[in-house]
Amino acid sequence: MKKWMVVPSSMIALVLFCGAAYSANAVKLVVNGNSIATEVPPQIIEGNTMVPIRAVAEATGADVKWNEKEQMVTVDYADRASLLSQIDLLRSAIIPSSADKAVEAWAEAVKNRNGAVQYALLSSDIQTQTLKSYEEMHWVTGLSSPWVDSFKVTGGVEDGNGAAASYDIVFQLKTSTGSAGEGSVKVTLGMKDGKWLITGLQSGSGSENLGGIVVLP
Repeated sequence: MKKWMVVPSSMIALVLFCGAAYSANAVKLVVNGNSIATEVPPQIIEGNTMVPIRAVAEATGADVKWNEKEQMVTVDYADRASLLSQIDLLRSAIIPSSADKAVEAWAEAVKNRNGAVQYALLSSDIQTQTLKSYEEMHWVTGLSSPWVDSFKVTGGVEDGNGAAASYDIVFQLKTSTGSAGEGSVKVTLGMKDGKWLITGLQSGSGSENLGGIVVLP
């Protein structure tokens, strides 16, 4: 399935980006860390920074088309749907079928600073609440120092229907000079379609030591 972005004809040449800029200097266009040269240079008009939409879209892998009859620009990310399908399949493959394995997998991903695996083990509600945090960290959680050296999982009490469980995880922290204390996280899980997903991540004692680990208030 293709995803289309329709842009009015008034924005064929330029797309509006609001922000602070200084008209006295040439405006540089950088997309994903790469400097982009454009036929029409970026400009500052009435305090707004204007850049060519084709240059920005193509730099992010999109296909840009101009429909003269309809006076319309379309930006097509044709591969996005395929990529999302691939991610969904990979996610379904790594989600464990037991609560014990799910919480162990999450704790191991915290130790390895792998935000992508942590995110894959979350319920959709928790994913919505934490996505921005993972993106801001570029999916690398935790700190380089102190780092998580080991962890211990306790709990696993299920509700009467066997569809929910709760665990406490204590993370042991370390630096190059030795032990750096510990911090704990309370993890709750629920079962959906035979798979166990994390439905809650609550800070525990010593959680102030767990810098860069995504939990909820």
